[in-house]
Amino acid sequence: MRSAKRLLIVVTGLLTVALIVLLDEQQQKHQQNGQQFDARRRIVKDGDEQLATLRAQGEHYGNAKIHKDHEQMQAASRPNVDFGVVPMARSTRSPPMTALPRTRRHAPPKWDVWRAWSTDPDRLYPRPALESSDMRDLLQDMATLPITAAKVGYRGTQLKMLLTLEGGQAVVFKPRRFDRDFTIVGETYAGFDRHNAEIAGFHLDGVLGYQRSPPVVGRVLNLPREVLPVAEPRLKSTFFYQGNNICFYGVCRYCKRELAVCAKNGIMEGSVTIWLANSPQLKTWQHPYQRTYSSTRRARWETDKSYCDKAVLSKDLFKKGPRLLDLLDATVMDYLVGNADRHHYETVQKYGDSARLLMMDNGKSFGNAYNDDASILEPLNQCCRLRSSTWKRLQVFEEQRGAHSLSHALNASMSIDPLSPILYSTHLKAIDRRRRDVMAAVERCIVRRGRDNVIIDDKPANEHT
Repeated sequence: MRSAKRLLIVVTGLLTVALIVLLDEQQQKHQQNGQQFDARRRIVKDGDEQLATLRAQGEHYGNAKIHKDHEQMQAASRPNVDFGVVPMARSTRSPPMTALPRTRRHAPPKWDVWRAWSTDPDRLYPRPALESSDMRDLLQDMATLPITAAKVGYRGTQLKMLLTLEGGQAVVFKPRRFDRDFTIVGETYAGFDRHNAEIAGFHLDGVLGYQRSPPVVGRVLNLPREVLPVAEPRLKSTFFYQGNNICFYGVCRYCKRELAVCAKNGIMEGSVTIWLANSPQLKTWQHPYQRTYSSTRRARWETDKSYCDKAVLSKDLFKKGPRLLDLLDATVMDYLVGNADRHHYETVQKYGDSARLLMMDNGKSFGNAYNDDASILEPLNQCCRLRSSTWKRLQVFEEQRGAHSLSHALNASMSIDPLSPILYSTHLKAIDRRRRDVMAAVERCIVRRGRDNVIIDDKPANEHT
């Protein structure tokens, strides 16, 4: 009897201890879950300011709900965020122009101005561009106006979002993938698109006098506050958490979860390109010097030095009109920025074969400042022609070395951007070095064929020397 009582006491004691341990474990687990839940609810904007409050249900944001307090949804001023960009040496900087304000203008958007500009058959914006108050206001609107809708980007291989800004204008947002000093190894066309390359490409287009690149500006997005509340389900379903950071991978040919881009405390830097589809309808053409993108198969132009005469100049499209000279203008710019990925190009459809080539999609530029890919110059080397206004502008920068070099002119133009500095110093030095290569290529053509056969005096209304 006594042994039975002792056994009961022991069993009761063991059960009590087990129950205490179980309750303690449940309490610890509850506290850990609570801490994780609280961590996901708090996403901080630039230090102590709270960005948004999220209710996380599972890891995927598609199952989360957001508090739709209208006061919290009001567009905030652009935060003064340190993006970890390594400043360029002072000796490489140009005297900056007045930077764009980081707050929205208290005036109607400049979308009508943009639509009027984009109807010009020869150019997308007037010169001088950045000295124009309309252009500066347009860029400021693109960088600051509230987002009213967010969708997956148009078809292609790169991650992007199609945003609609207040007033109905669509823009394309490309997120930051790399730091300014990151070097892409491998083929010149390798790697993800660089958002700062889109910004720099627009400014170089203006410095060279082309005026055929849609305006681009840097913008900082607050994903939980500006994008998610207005995102369509298809886009929102690609958002998820990685630790305490919110990420997305969008919809495109190579878009997948493992290649997602993540915000830092809800903040994501990127480029915003104004959308042309609201204005003219575009036509896409295959570039005659398209690459094979194969390590085992080469394109005809890579093996046949007479390719231009046989396959390009034999076509009516390139015999007359501005198309050939536009392609060679693009060749000059592509070599300067290291863009080996111009496999197609766009024109405004209603102008037919006389339409000007648009300098769009420069995201594969500025990947490797130390790789001067000579293959990009092959169209110029083989066709041996160049627009006279382009040649004269290159000569101007030849004469104006140092503080008046091409790199300094570009850097001064880019200094107005909210994300400035846009390019690392090594890329600016590469532009001046590559400009000398372009000059040498043209001079070799002049020696072989004579100046009158190389420098072509084709001067539409938009060209100035």
